[in-house]
Amino acid sequence: MKEYLKIFDALSDKTRFRIIWVLLKANTPMCVCEIMDSLSEPQYNISRHLRILENAGIVERKREGKWIMYFISEEKSNFLSKILEGISQINEGIFQKDYLRLKERLSLRKNGKCVIGMESKKLKKILDRKLRGGIDD
Repeated sequence: MKEYLKIFDALSDKTRFRIIWVLLKANTPMCVCEIMDSLSEPQYNISRHLRILENAGIVERKREGKWIMYFISEEKSNFLSKILEGISQINEGIFQKDYLRLKERLSLRKNGKCVIGMESKKLKKILDRKLRGGIDD
């Protein structure tokens, strides 16, 4: 029972839910700065939520050079697999801004790797132009 409650508790927060959705949609490990930019949330907030998700066994991390990459846990229970499958089916429309920022942020990678770091002015300019239409969260 503890495993189930830990998973539900970790997913009960909107930011953590958005992090999971973005990691599922990206389908590739992401560094904190990419998650930050995708969700338009500060680093301390993303890092705190990633720790909670990691403690619940939902995400894992690995070091790649100077970056710590986060990804959906490879070793997960059938229960967690079913929940993640359900989350992955959620339409992009609900997370429209997150989805647009995610696509733009990942398009800035070189050879599949983050090369920008945190708070990219280039990314902000690109996103400002694309999101000017007033898309809701």
